[in-house]
Amino acid sequence: MQVPEEEYLSFAVSGVVLYYIGLSLPIAGVKNIPKEVINNIGDHINSKMRGAYYLIGIGFLSSFLSPFAPPALSFFLYLLSQLKFIGCFYLYVSDSQNKVALYVVFAFLLLEALASALFHDLLLWGMFFLFIYCIKNKVSLTKKVAALVIGFFMVFLLQSVKYQYRNIAWTNTSLDAYDQSELFFGMIVDRLFSPDVLFDPKANELTITRLNQGWIITRVMNYIPIHKPYAGGETIRGAFDAALLPRFLSENKAIAGGRANMERFTGIMLQAGTSMNISLLGEGYGNFGKDGGVIFMFLIGIVFSLILRFIILKSLVNPTYLFWIPFLYLQVVKAETDLTTTLNYLVKATIVMVLVFYTFRKVLKIEI
Repeated sequence: MQVPEEEYLSFAVSGVVLYYIGLSLPIAGVKNIPKEVINNIGDHINSKMRGAYYLIGIGFLSSFLSPFAPPALSFFLYLLSQLKFIGCFYLYVSDSQNKVALYVVFAFLLLEALASALFHDLLLWGMFFLFIYCIKNKVSLTKKVAALVIGFFMVFLLQSVKYQYRNIAWTNTSLDAYDQSELFFGMIVDRLFSPDVLFDPKANELTITRLNQGWIITRVMNYIPIHKPYAGGETIRGAFDAALLPRFLSENKAIAGGRANMERFTGIMLQAGTSMNISLLGEGYGNFGKDGGVIFMFLIGIVFSLILRFIILKSLVNPTYLFWIPFLYLQVVKAETDLTTTLNYLVKATIVMVLVFYTFRKVLKIEI
């Protein structure tokens, strides 16, 4: 840890608590998803199954076209490719007995993760599906806690083999989908039957360090303002410009990804292929210091809450809007992302959502 533990925890705990308060404020008179929306969601979906299959089809088509598309369209196609998961949520909650498309989508997601050796999307969409499962089946608190414990163990298990699997998958390009699956699940089984390796402290040191966002935040706290001055809101303004203005109006707008912020606020220059970011908490400190960073977390919580409350309000009329919350907040829920990455995704995902609803309702005459 780059700063004293008490100094870090006093900032981190205060920032996270105020962020939660900002997210939880009953803006627009809405605090939680109303029970009547959850109770009526199944009835609304049964009349929209055609739209669900269209969403799945568009998602698969976009995934197929993405490698061949020009760079300017890559992010747009990436967003469209996520629609297949929204269609799966429709399908799962409906009364339809045909769940084949659901299995195909998540099997495709697993194979995609194994092929790239990148598991972010698999974990996130798996988590979101668990949320939808809990909504549909009205799962008790005890079962939710049990699922949470199992989920943490599965993530820990994945982390224990991820780097070894990635080294093989990235260097041995001759592996096909079957070979990749056999290799990965073979590693998982080996870990399960070798608890001394799975829980070995030295072997898990890298895993624990990689999962610990705190060391990056303390690096920011140790680096700013000793080596560089506080940014004074510069990267915050840049994040809003990048999200809201097209590039021809803001040619030098910030680029999402975190590489620039890592160098500026920690002094660390990331190698090619390394993915790290300073997080909202780290960016708040880098711009405003301890007290200002805590206030920043509260205000950003309110910003994210506004869109969430709007979706909840719309769900009073059309409960299926709830299924679009994961689509909009896919990057927001990540602990490491900075404001540029988060806002850029949230704004563009919102635009795509509006376009999809307009196209389905006005052009295709299909309700979703």
